[in-house]
Amino acid sequence: MSLRPRKDNAAGRVRTGLLLLFLLAAGLRVGWVLVRWGPEGRAEHLDYPDEEAYVLSARSLAAGEGLIDEFGYRATYMPGYPAFLAIFQGLPRPLLWARIAQALLAAWVAPATFLLARQFLAGRPGQPGDGALCHDSTRSADGAQPVDGRPCTGTADAAVMPARESLLIPGLAGLGAAFDPFLVFFSGLLLTEALFAAVLVTAWIFMQKHPPKTGRGWFAEAICAGLFLWLAIMLRPSAAILVVLTPVALVVLRRFDRKAVVQAAVIPLVVIIGLLPWAARNRAVIGRWHWLSTRGGISLYDGLQPGATGGSDLAHTKEAPDVQGLGEVQWNEYFQERALAEARRDPMRVLRLAWRKFLRTWSPIPNVEEYSSGFIALVSAAWMLPALGFAAIGWWRCRRPAADWLLLLLPVIAFTLLHMIYVGSVRYRVPVMPFVVVLSAAGLGAVAMLFVGRGRAPGGRASCTP
Repeated sequence: MSLRPRKDNAAGRVRTGLLLLFLLAAGLRVGWVLVRWGPEGRAEHLDYPDEEAYVLSARSLAAGEGLIDEFGYRATYMPGYPAFLAIFQGLPRPLLWARIAQALLAAWVAPATFLLARQFLAGRPGQPGDGALCHDSTRSADGAQPVDGRPCTGTADAAVMPARESLLIPGLAGLGAAFDPFLVFFSGLLLTEALFAAVLVTAWIFMQKHPPKTGRGWFAEAICAGLFLWLAIMLRPSAAILVVLTPVALVVLRRFDRKAVVQAAVIPLVVIIGLLPWAARNRAVIGRWHWLSTRGGISLYDGLQPGATGGSDLAHTKEAPDVQGLGEVQWNEYFQERALAEARRDPMRVLRLAWRKFLRTWSPIPNVEEYSSGFIALVSAAWMLPALGFAAIGWWRCRRPAADWLLLLLPVIAFTLLHMIYVGSVRYRVPVMPFVVVLSAAGLGAVAMLFVGRGRAPGGRASCTP
Protein backbone atom coordinates (compact mmCIF):
# COMPACT_ATOMS: atom_id res chain seq x y z
CA MET A 1 0.00 0.00 0.00
CA SER A 2 1.44 3.38 -1.00
CA LEU A 3 1.92 5.94 1.71
CA ARG A 4 2.48 8.86 -0.67
CA PRO A 5 -0.85 10.54 0.22
CA ARG A 6 0.10 10.45 3.87
CA LYS A 7 3.45 12.08 3.15
CA ASP A 8 1.80 14.70 0.96
CA ASN A 9 -0.71 15.40 3.70
CA ALA A 10 2.11 15.71 6.24
CA ALA A 11 3.96 18.19 4.00
CA GLY A 12 0.76 20.16 3.59
CA ARG A 13 0.27 20.27 7.35
CA VAL A 14 3.82 21.56 7.77
CA ARG A 15 3.31 24.36 5.25
CA THR A 16 -0.01 25.31 6.81
CA GLY A 17 1.54 25.24 10.27
CA LEU A 18 4.42 27.48 9.18
CA LEU A 19 2.02 30.01 7.69
CA LEU A 20 -0.22 30.03 10.75
CA LEU A 21 2.76 30.45 13.07
CA PHE A 22 4.04 33.38 11.03
CA LEU A 23 0.63 35.07 10.96
CA LEU A 24 0.18 34.55 14.69
CA ALA A 25 3.64 35.91 15.52
CA ALA A 26 3.24 38.82 13.10
CA GLY A 27 -0.16 39.71 14.53
CA LEU A 28 1.18 39.76 18.09
CA ARG A 29 4.22 41.84 17.18
CA VAL A 30 2.57 44.34 14.85
CA GLY A 31 -0.33 44.67 17.28
CA TRP A 32 2.11 45.42 20.11
CA VAL A 33 3.87 48.07 17.99
CA LEU A 34 0.60 49.77 17.04
CA VAL A 35 -0.70 49.78 20.61
CA ARG A 36 2.53 51.05 22.14
CA TRP A 37 3.91 53.34 19.44
CA GLY A 38 0.99 53.95 17.11
CA PRO A 39 -0.40 57.15 18.65
CA GLU A 40 0.88 60.36 17.06
CA GLY A 41 4.14 61.47 18.64
CA ARG A 42 4.77 58.21 20.45
CA ALA A 43 6.40 56.37 17.53
CA GLU A 44 9.41 58.68 17.50
CA HIS A 45 10.04 58.25 21.23
CA LEU A 46 13.17 56.26 22.11
CA ASP A 47 13.33 54.48 25.45
CA TYR A 48 16.98 53.41 25.57
CA PRO A 49 20.37 55.02 24.80
CA ASP A 50 21.27 52.25 22.36
CA GLU A 51 18.14 53.07 20.35
CA GLU A 52 19.28 56.70 20.12
CA ALA A 53 22.73 55.59 18.97
CA TYR A 54 21.32 53.35 16.22
CA VAL A 55 18.93 56.03 14.99
CA LEU A 56 21.68 58.66 14.95
CA SER A 57 23.90 56.35 12.86
CA ALA A 58 20.98 55.55 10.54
CA ARG A 59 20.25 59.22 9.96
CA SER A 60 23.86 60.00 9.12
CA LEU A 61 23.89 57.03 6.77
CA ALA A 62 20.66 58.13 5.06
CA ALA A 63 22.04 61.67 4.70
CA GLY A 64 25.02 60.34 2.76
CA GLU A 65 27.53 61.15 5.49
CA GLY A 66 28.39 57.55 6.24
CA LEU A 67 28.13 55.70 9.52
CA ILE A 68 28.84 58.25 12.29
CA ASP A 69 28.06 58.03 16.01
CA GLU A 70 27.69 60.78 18.62
CA PHE A 71 31.47 61.09 19.03
CA GLY A 72 32.10 61.30 15.31
CA TYR A 73 33.49 57.75 15.27
CA ARG A 74 32.73 55.64 12.20
CA ALA A 75 33.03 51.97 13.16
CA THR A 76 31.53 51.73 16.64
CA TYR A 77 28.50 49.81 15.33
CA MET A 78 28.19 47.11 12.72
CA PRO A 79 26.40 48.51 9.65
CA GLY A 80 23.54 46.01 9.37
CA TYR A 81 21.02 47.55 11.74
CA PRO A 82 21.70 51.24 10.96
CA ALA A 83 21.36 50.35 7.25
CA PHE A 84 17.98 48.75 7.98
CA LEU A 85 16.76 51.83 9.85
CA ALA A 86 18.11 54.14 7.14
CA ILE A 87 15.64 52.64 4.64
CA PHE A 88 12.73 54.38 6.38
CA GLN A 89 14.26 57.81 6.97
CA GLY A 90 12.55 59.42 3.98
CA LEU A 91 9.07 58.36 5.10
CA PRO A 92 6.65 60.23 7.35
CA ARG A 93 6.90 58.80 10.88
CA PRO A 94 9.97 56.78 9.85
CA LEU A 95 10.51 55.10 13.20
CA LEU A 96 6.97 53.73 13.28
CA TRP A 97 7.42 52.16 9.85
CA ALA A 98 10.79 50.79 10.96
CA ARG A 99 9.13 49.19 13.99
CA ILE A 100 6.35 47.67 11.87
CA ALA A 101 8.80 46.29 9.31
CA GLN A 102 10.98 44.91 12.08
CA ALA A 103 7.96 43.28 13.72
CA LEU A 104 7.07 41.53 10.45
CA LEU A 105 10.63 40.32 9.86
CA ALA A 106 11.03 39.25 13.48
CA ALA A 107 7.84 37.17 13.21
CA TRP A 108 9.85 34.68 11.13
CA VAL A 109 11.38 33.45 14.41
CA ALA A 110 8.23 31.38 15.11
CA PRO A 111 8.22 29.25 11.92
CA ALA A 112 12.03 29.17 12.04
CA THR A 113 11.90 27.68 15.55
CA PHE A 114 9.39 25.11 14.29
CA LEU A 115 11.86 24.10 11.55
CA LEU A 116 14.76 24.07 13.99
CA ALA A 117 12.85 21.67 16.24
CA ARG A 118 12.10 19.45 13.20
CA GLN A 119 15.78 19.35 12.32
CA PHE A 120 16.74 18.63 15.91
CA LEU A 121 14.34 15.68 16.06
CA ALA A 122 15.12 14.31 12.59
CA GLY A 123 16.95 11.01 12.73
CA ARG A 124 16.64 10.61 16.51
CA PRO A 125 15.32 7.32 17.92
CA GLY A 126 11.66 6.94 17.00
CA GLN A 127 11.73 9.84 14.55
CA PRO A 128 11.98 8.91 10.87
CA GLY A 129 11.87 12.59 9.98
CA ASP A 130 9.27 12.37 7.20
CA GLY A 131 6.32 13.60 9.22
CA ALA A 132 5.28 10.21 10.63
CA LEU A 133 6.44 8.26 13.65
CA CYS A 134 7.01 4.53 13.97
CA HIS A 135 5.56 3.65 17.36
CA ASP A 136 6.41 0.74 19.66
CA SER A 137 7.11 -2.47 17.69
CA THR A 138 5.96 -1.31 14.28
CA ARG A 139 7.61 -0.66 10.99
CA SER A 140 8.81 2.70 9.78
CA ALA A 141 6.86 4.83 7.32
CA ASP A 142 8.02 2.81 4.31
CA GLY A 143 6.76 -0.38 5.95
CA ALA A 144 10.13 -2.11 5.66
CA GLN A 145 12.85 -0.53 7.79
CA PRO A 146 13.16 -1.32 11.51
CA VAL A 147 13.23 1.56 13.97
CA ASP A 148 16.46 2.15 15.89
CA GLY A 149 17.83 -1.27 14.93
CA ARG A 150 14.95 -3.32 16.37
CA PRO A 151 12.78 -5.75 14.39
CA CYS A 152 9.42 -4.34 13.37
CA THR A 153 6.16 -6.19 13.03
CA GLY A 154 2.71 -5.21 11.90
CA THR A 155 1.27 -3.72 8.78
CA ALA A 156 2.33 -0.54 7.09
CA ASP A 157 -0.94 1.10 8.05
CA ALA A 158 -0.40 0.33 11.72
CA ALA A 159 3.18 1.51 11.46
CA VAL A 160 2.43 5.15 10.95
CA MET A 161 1.57 7.35 13.90
CA PRO A 162 -0.61 10.28 12.79
CA ALA A 163 1.49 13.11 11.41
CA ARG A 164 -0.21 15.59 13.74
CA GLU A 165 1.44 13.77 16.65
CA SER A 166 4.86 13.80 15.01
CA LEU A 167 4.51 17.58 14.67
CA LEU A 168 3.62 18.08 18.33
CA ILE A 169 7.05 19.17 19.55
CA PRO A 170 7.87 21.45 16.57
CA GLY A 171 4.42 22.99 16.87
CA LEU A 172 4.88 23.67 20.58
CA ALA A 173 8.32 25.15 19.89
CA GLY A 174 6.93 27.46 17.21
CA LEU A 175 4.12 28.59 19.50
CA GLY A 176 6.61 29.22 22.29
CA ALA A 177 8.69 31.47 20.05
CA ALA A 178 5.54 33.23 18.79
CA PHE A 179 4.27 34.01 22.31
CA ASP A 180 7.65 34.68 23.98
CA PRO A 181 6.85 37.98 25.74
CA PHE A 182 10.45 39.21 25.52
CA LEU A 183 10.69 38.54 21.79
CA VAL A 184 7.37 40.34 21.31
CA PHE A 185 8.51 43.27 23.46
CA PHE A 186 11.88 43.67 21.75
CA SER A 187 10.32 43.47 18.30
CA GLY A 188 9.02 46.99 18.89
CA LEU A 189 12.26 48.46 20.22
CA LEU A 190 14.81 49.84 17.78
CA LEU A 191 17.39 47.35 18.98
CA THR A 192 18.87 44.29 17.29
CA GLU A 193 17.54 41.53 19.56
CA ALA A 194 14.40 40.54 17.66
CA LEU A 195 15.94 40.49 14.18
CA PHE A 196 19.08 38.85 15.52
CA ALA A 197 17.02 36.00 17.00
CA ALA A 198 15.29 35.30 13.67
CA VAL A 199 18.57 35.36 11.74
CA LEU A 200 20.44 33.20 14.26
CA VAL A 201 17.74 30.52 14.40
CA THR A 202 17.68 30.41 10.59
CA ALA A 203 21.45 29.93 10.47
CA TRP A 204 21.11 27.07 12.94
CA ILE A 205 18.47 25.30 10.87
CA PHE A 206 21.16 24.68 8.27
CA MET A 207 23.82 23.77 10.85
CA GLN A 208 21.59 21.42 12.83
CA LYS A 209 20.72 19.37 9.78
CA HIS A 210 22.75 16.22 9.32
CA PRO A 211 24.20 15.94 5.78
CA PRO A 212 22.44 13.25 3.72
CA LYS A 213 24.38 10.25 2.48
CA THR A 214 23.79 11.20 -1.14
CA GLY A 215 23.46 14.45 -3.08
CA ARG A 216 25.23 17.78 -2.73
CA GLY A 217 22.50 19.84 -1.12
CA TRP A 218 24.48 19.80 2.12
CA PHE A 219 27.17 21.98 0.51
CA ALA A 220 24.60 24.64 -0.42
CA GLU A 221 23.23 24.43 3.12
CA ALA A 222 26.70 25.11 4.51
CA ILE A 223 26.88 28.23 2.34
CA CYS A 224 23.44 29.31 3.59
CA ALA A 225 24.53 28.75 7.19
CA GLY A 226 27.57 30.93 6.57
CA LEU A 227 25.47 33.67 4.94
CA PHE A 228 23.02 33.84 7.82
CA LEU A 229 25.84 33.76 10.35
CA TRP A 230 27.48 36.64 8.47
CA LEU A 231 24.18 38.54 8.61
CA ALA A 232 24.02 37.88 12.36
CA ILE A 233 27.48 39.42 12.78
CA MET A 234 26.46 42.42 10.68
CA LEU A 235 23.71 42.97 13.25
CA ARG A 236 25.73 42.16 16.38
CA PRO A 237 29.52 41.63 16.42
CA SER A 238 29.27 39.26 19.40
CA ALA A 239 28.00 36.60 16.96
CA ALA A 240 31.60 36.29 15.79
CA ILE A 241 32.20 33.92 18.70
CA LEU A 242 30.10 31.37 16.81
CA VAL A 243 32.43 31.57 13.81
CA VAL A 244 35.17 30.28 16.11
CA LEU A 245 33.15 27.67 18.00
CA THR A 246 30.87 26.30 15.28
CA PRO A 247 33.55 24.71 13.05
CA VAL A 248 35.11 22.99 16.05
CA ALA A 249 31.72 21.77 17.24
CA LEU A 250 30.74 20.43 13.81
CA VAL A 251 33.97 18.49 13.39
CA VAL A 252 34.18 17.09 16.92
CA LEU A 253 30.49 16.35 17.49
CA ARG A 254 30.15 14.64 14.11
CA ARG A 255 33.33 12.64 14.72
CA PHE A 256 35.47 14.16 11.95
CA ASP A 257 33.04 13.14 9.24
CA ARG A 258 34.32 14.34 5.85
CA LYS A 259 31.24 16.43 5.13
CA ALA A 260 31.40 17.99 8.59
CA VAL A 261 35.01 18.98 7.93
CA VAL A 262 34.00 20.61 4.65
CA GLN A 263 31.12 22.41 6.37
CA ALA A 264 33.49 23.59 9.09
CA ALA A 265 35.70 25.15 6.41
CA VAL A 266 32.94 26.60 4.23
CA ILE A 267 30.98 28.39 6.97
CA PRO A 268 33.81 30.63 8.28
CA LEU A 269 35.08 31.18 4.74
CA VAL A 270 31.68 32.58 3.69
CA VAL A 271 31.65 34.79 6.79
CA ILE A 272 35.16 36.12 6.12
CA ILE A 273 34.32 36.89 2.48
CA GLY A 274 31.17 38.69 3.62
CA LEU A 275 33.05 40.78 6.20
CA LEU A 276 35.89 41.70 3.83
CA PRO A 277 34.21 44.83 2.37
CA TRP A 278 33.48 46.12 5.90
CA ALA A 279 37.06 45.49 7.02
CA ALA A 280 38.44 47.18 3.90
CA ARG A 281 36.12 50.14 4.46
CA ASN A 282 37.44 50.47 8.01
CA ARG A 283 41.01 50.36 6.73
CA ALA A 284 40.22 53.29 4.47
CA VAL A 285 38.16 55.26 7.02
CA ILE A 286 39.86 54.69 10.40
CA GLY A 287 43.24 53.43 9.22
CA ARG A 288 42.96 49.92 10.66
CA TRP A 289 41.69 46.55 9.44
CA HIS A 290 38.79 46.16 11.86
CA TRP A 291 36.67 43.13 11.01
CA LEU A 292 34.08 43.92 13.66
CA SER A 293 33.30 47.17 15.49
CA THR A 294 35.50 49.42 17.61
CA ARG A 295 33.32 49.05 20.71
CA GLY A 296 35.03 45.90 21.91
CA GLY A 297 37.28 47.78 24.31
CA ILE A 298 34.64 49.86 26.04
CA SER A 299 32.25 46.88 26.16
CA LEU A 300 34.91 44.86 28.00
CA TYR A 301 35.59 47.79 30.29
CA ASP A 302 31.87 48.04 31.03
CA GLY A 303 31.95 44.52 32.44
CA LEU A 304 35.23 44.77 34.37
CA GLN A 305 35.59 48.44 35.39
CA PRO A 306 36.16 49.42 39.03
CA GLY A 307 32.87 49.20 40.88
CA ALA A 308 31.31 46.92 38.25
CA THR A 309 28.13 45.20 39.41
CA GLY A 310 27.43 43.05 36.35
CA GLY A 311 25.16 45.67 34.76
CA SER A 312 26.02 48.41 32.30
CA ASP A 313 27.28 51.82 33.45
CA LEU A 314 29.14 53.86 30.85
CA ALA A 315 27.70 57.34 31.35
CA HIS A 316 30.82 58.59 33.14
CA THR A 317 33.14 57.45 30.34
CA LYS A 318 31.80 60.11 27.97
CA GLU A 319 33.36 62.86 30.09
CA ALA A 320 36.53 60.99 31.10
CA PRO A 321 39.44 63.43 30.59
CA ASP A 322 41.86 60.70 29.48
CA VAL A 323 39.87 59.92 26.34
CA GLN A 324 39.15 63.45 25.20
CA GLY A 325 40.64 64.01 21.76
CA LEU A 326 41.58 60.36 21.19
CA GLY A 327 41.13 58.86 17.76
CA GLU A 328 38.70 56.00 17.36
CA VAL A 329 41.31 53.24 17.36
CA GLN A 330 43.14 54.73 20.33
CA TRP A 331 39.84 55.16 22.20
CA ASN A 332 39.07 51.46 21.72
CA GLU A 333 42.56 50.39 22.77
CA TYR A 334 42.52 52.64 25.85
CA PHE A 335 39.45 51.01 27.34
CA GLN A 336 40.61 47.54 26.36
CA GLU A 337 43.90 48.05 28.20
CA ARG A 338 42.11 49.44 31.25
CA ALA A 339 39.76 46.44 31.33
CA LEU A 340 42.60 43.91 31.05
CA ALA A 341 44.53 45.73 33.77
CA GLU A 342 41.54 45.38 36.10
CA ALA A 343 41.30 41.67 35.31
CA ARG A 344 44.99 41.13 36.06
CA ARG A 345 44.77 43.14 39.26
CA ASP A 346 42.09 40.94 40.85
CA PRO A 347 41.28 37.70 38.98
CA MET A 348 39.02 36.45 41.78
CA ARG A 349 36.87 39.54 41.38
CA VAL A 350 36.42 38.64 37.70
CA LEU A 351 35.14 35.20 38.72
CA ARG A 352 32.72 36.66 41.28
CA LEU A 353 31.45 39.10 38.68
CA ALA A 354 31.05 36.25 36.18
CA TRP A 355 28.66 34.44 38.53
CA ARG A 356 26.74 37.66 39.16
CA LYS A 357 26.42 38.27 35.41
CA PHE A 358 25.20 34.71 34.89
CA LEU A 359 22.44 35.27 37.45
CA ARG A 360 21.52 38.59 35.84
CA THR A 361 21.32 37.06 32.36
CA TRP A 362 19.11 34.15 33.43
CA SER A 363 17.09 35.93 36.07
CA PRO A 364 13.38 34.98 35.84
CA ILE A 365 12.47 38.65 36.33
CA PRO A 366 14.02 41.81 34.81
CA ASN A 367 16.98 43.36 36.61
CA VAL A 368 15.84 46.94 36.02
CA GLU A 369 14.37 48.18 39.29
CA GLU A 370 11.20 49.64 37.77
CA TYR A 371 10.37 46.27 36.14
CA SER A 372 11.56 43.96 38.93
CA SER A 373 8.16 43.93 40.61
CA GLY A 374 4.52 44.24 39.64
CA PHE A 375 2.79 43.01 36.51
CA ILE A 376 5.84 42.91 34.22
CA ALA A 377 7.83 40.87 36.74
CA LEU A 378 4.87 38.49 37.09
CA VAL A 379 4.62 37.99 33.32
CA SER A 380 8.38 37.44 33.10
CA ALA A 381 8.41 34.82 35.85
CA ALA A 382 5.29 33.12 34.47
CA TRP A 383 7.12 32.68 31.15
CA MET A 384 10.68 31.92 32.25
CA LEU A 385 10.11 29.48 35.10
CA PRO A 386 7.96 27.01 33.10
CA ALA A 387 10.16 27.49 30.02
CA LEU A 388 13.32 26.58 31.93
CA GLY A 389 11.60 23.82 33.90
CA PHE A 390 10.25 22.07 30.80
CA ALA A 391 13.61 22.65 29.07
CA ALA A 392 15.28 20.67 31.86
CA ILE A 393 12.81 17.82 31.30
CA GLY A 394 13.32 18.05 27.55
CA TRP A 395 17.09 17.99 27.92
CA TRP A 396 16.87 14.89 30.12
CA ARG A 397 14.79 13.05 27.53
CA CYS A 398 16.95 14.25 24.64
CA ARG A 399 20.31 13.83 26.35
CA ARG A 400 21.37 10.98 24.06
CA PRO A 401 23.09 11.42 21.74
CA ALA A 402 24.78 14.35 23.44
CA ALA A 403 26.16 15.68 20.14
CA ASP A 404 22.68 16.76 19.03
CA TRP A 405 21.77 18.88 22.03
CA LEU A 406 25.30 20.27 22.35
CA LEU A 407 25.10 21.62 18.81
CA LEU A 408 21.56 22.89 19.40
CA LEU A 409 22.54 24.74 22.56
CA LEU A 410 25.89 26.03 21.30
CA PRO A 411 24.56 29.61 20.87
CA VAL A 412 23.04 29.50 24.37
CA ILE A 413 26.30 28.29 25.90
CA ALA A 414 28.46 30.68 23.87
CA PHE A 415 26.48 33.83 24.64
CA THR A 416 26.08 32.91 28.30
CA LEU A 417 29.85 32.55 28.66
CA LEU A 418 30.47 35.71 26.66
CA HIS A 419 28.22 37.78 28.89
CA MET A 420 29.83 36.33 31.99
CA ILE A 421 32.83 38.36 30.80
CA TYR A 422 31.04 41.41 29.42
CA VAL A 423 27.78 42.79 30.87
CA GLY A 424 25.04 40.42 32.02
CA SER A 425 21.42 41.29 31.29
CA VAL A 426 18.07 39.67 30.52
CA ARG A 427 18.39 41.45 27.16
CA TYR A 428 21.26 39.22 26.08
CA ARG A 429 19.42 35.94 26.56
CA VAL A 430 16.47 37.03 24.42
CA PRO A 431 17.95 36.02 21.01
CA VAL A 432 18.91 32.52 22.20
CA MET A 433 15.62 31.67 23.92
CA PRO A 434 14.23 29.92 20.78
CA PHE A 435 16.95 27.28 21.23
CA VAL A 436 15.86 26.76 24.82
CA VAL A 437 12.22 26.68 23.69
CA VAL A 438 12.96 23.68 21.45
CA LEU A 439 13.91 21.67 24.54
CA SER A 440 10.99 23.20 26.47
CA ALA A 441 8.67 21.88 23.77
CA ALA A 442 10.26 18.44 24.02
CA GLY A 443 9.71 18.46 27.78
CA LEU A 444 6.15 19.74 27.54
CA GLY A 445 5.36 17.23 24.79
CA ALA A 446 6.72 14.41 26.91
CA VAL A 447 4.59 15.41 29.89
CA ALA A 448 1.51 15.78 27.68
CA MET A 449 1.98 12.37 26.06
CA LEU A 450 2.29 10.70 29.46
CA PHE A 451 -1.41 11.35 29.87
CA VAL A 452 -2.20 9.37 26.72
CA GLY A 453 0.16 6.50 27.48
CA ARG A 454 2.96 7.33 25.04
CA GLY A 455 5.63 8.54 27.41
CA ARG A 456 8.20 5.83 26.61
CA ALA A 457 10.13 5.08 23.49
CA PRO A 458 10.38 1.63 21.88
CA GLY A 459 12.16 -0.75 24.21
CA GLY A 460 11.20 1.26 27.28
CA ARG A 461 13.93 3.93 26.86
CA ALA A 462 13.24 7.62 27.32
CA SER A 463 12.75 9.33 23.98
CA CYS A 464 12.94 12.89 22.74
CA THR A 465 9.80 12.28 20.71
CA PRO A 466 6.22 11.76 21.94
